[in-house]
Amino acid sequence: MQTRKRVDAIKAYYAHLILYLIASIALLSLKARILDYFVSKGLTDSGTHRWMEWNIIFIPIVWGLILLVYGIYLFLLKPGVFKNWEQRQLKK
Repeated sequence: MQTRKRVDAIKAYYAHLILYLIASIALLSLKARILDYFVSKGLTDSGTHRWMEWNIIFIPIVWGLILLVYGIYLFLLKPGVFKNWEQRQLKK
C-alpha cells in the first residue's frame, strides 16, 4: 500500500473510531429514553421490548468488533504482508 493511501486509511479509521465512540455513548446513554418512548406509544409486548433492548446493546458491540478487526488489519498485519504473499504466490 502506498504511503499516501495508508495515511488516508489511518485517518479515516480514526474518524470512524470517533464517530463510533460518540454514537455508542449517545445510544447507550439514551437507551432508557428510547425504550420509554416506544412504551409510551403503546408497546406492550415484552418480547419486542427485550428485542429492542438487546439491539441497542448489540449495535455498539458489533460495530466495535468490526472496528477492532479493521484496526488489527491496518496496524498489525500491515497490508504489505498480503502484497508480499501475493507476489510470492504468483512467482510459484
